[in-house]
Amino acid sequence: MAYQKSKYVNIVFAILLAAGIFLLFSRSVSYVRVMKVLIYYAIYPNVSAANTLLLQTGQFADNVKSIVQVHQENLKYKRENLLLSDKIRFYEAIKEEYGRLANFFSVPKIPFMRTIVAPISVREPSEWYQWLIIAKGKNDGAADDLPVSVLGRNGQLSAAGRIVETYDNSAKVMLITNILSAVPAKIKNKNINCLAEGANTRMLKITYIPFNADIAAGDEVIVSGLSSVFMEDTPIAVIKSVSKDSAVDFKSALAEVYFESDILREVVVSIPQKEQL
Repeated sequence: MAYQKSKYVNIVFAILLAAGIFLLFSRSVSYVRVMKVLIYYAIYPNVSAANTLLLQTGQFADNVKSIVQVHQENLKYKRENLLLSDKIRFYEAIKEEYGRLANFFSVPKIPFMRTIVAPISVREPSEWYQWLIIAKGKNDGAADDLPVSVLGRNGQLSAAGRIVETYDNSAKVMLITNILSAVPAKIKNKNINCLAEGANTRMLKITYIPFNADIAAGDEVIVSGLSSVFMEDTPIAVIKSVSKDSAVDFKSALAEVYFESDILREVVVSIPQKEQL
């Protein structure tokens, strides 16, 4: 009987020794610390051990909660990545189809555009409707004959001018209101071609309107497909009055631009790209 008891004692001692060695050489992560305190409390229960056990258990629960939150965030980001991947594949398919149709119908492809916002650095009060200098130049991708737009009163990017001189860190812009400016235009939704000429004021002179064309105050003037600078359908101005002269083959109109040059602070320069960025 004594031999049997000694045998059980040795087995229990061996188990405890193995457990002790395992806990001794295990990394001190949360669940190991909880196990250590739990065994200590089972062997020698007291208030201090109980408090330590509760504290370690709380920390372990917090760690488990953090792991679950990280896992949920990873799942969320994975879903978002899958959606973005689908959108990229859809874009590539549309881009390929667009190129195929453009080649099939022998139409020019619309260039991809990159835009930069350029603050106005120089503007003479006497030339508010003629010229301005922007603080972007060759180093920023600007070049001669690039279109310049502004966020107009219509809430859209509207034609404002074109770059005529480019330097390393600045460029000179001739506004569409400059008397030297003439933009091929048309009347929106009416298929009426015309020309928007500057007059050194906020008003543009819309010329070469067919005499029998049905236009009226409030009609919008936009860029036509004949422009080599601006994208077609870019807003230009809104008609305020139409001439009544019946002695000529064409009539004209006055149109107000969408921007106020005297309060301009920055413009948008559109730069064509071979591929979309």
